[in-house]
Amino acid sequence: MQLAQEVDAPSTGPLSTDAVDALGEAVLGLVHAFSHAVRPSAHALPAVELTRLLAVAERRLGWLAAQRGVSQSVVSRQIGELEARGLVVRRCDPADGRAGLVRLTPAGRELLDDVARTRRRWLQDALHHCSAEDVRAALRVVRALTDALGRRSPFTTRHATAEGRS
Repeated sequence: MQLAQEVDAPSTGPLSTDAVDALGEAVLGLVHAFSHAVRPSAHALPAVELTRLLAVAERRLGWLAAQRGVSQSVVSRQIGELEARGLVVRRCDPADGRAGLVRLTPAGRELLDDVARTRRRWLQDALHHCSAEDVRAALRVVRALTDALGRRSPFTTRHATAEGRS
């Protein structure tokens, strides 16, 4: 694989529409493969998503709902299910008694760690034919693309450009 040479090669001009479309399709394929290949069962998916969001710190229900793009009642119901399974504990926010805080239990942390180990093994197996140099080059490109795309929306960029604000 010659990814490192291709990535480090100097740019000779703007990318063709075909190249941009191919990259977009490749990224979508990678995201789809990554999210589905080692995806837990549909029943476990909310658990994995919520435990991932709780991995760093205790969080408010409203924050969890906003991060997942669902209503607080949906998250509250899901948290109740996770609580019944021993994956999270809930308590009142001492700063605001109306708000609830949620944190992982050791069993919730173990679920998150198991999913991470499974994904890591899956990705390592898929990368076994790649050199360390190629993996580092791919990482640089993916991070740069993620950063660039994170700073703009295809909709706000188009409108800003049309209005001369690019």
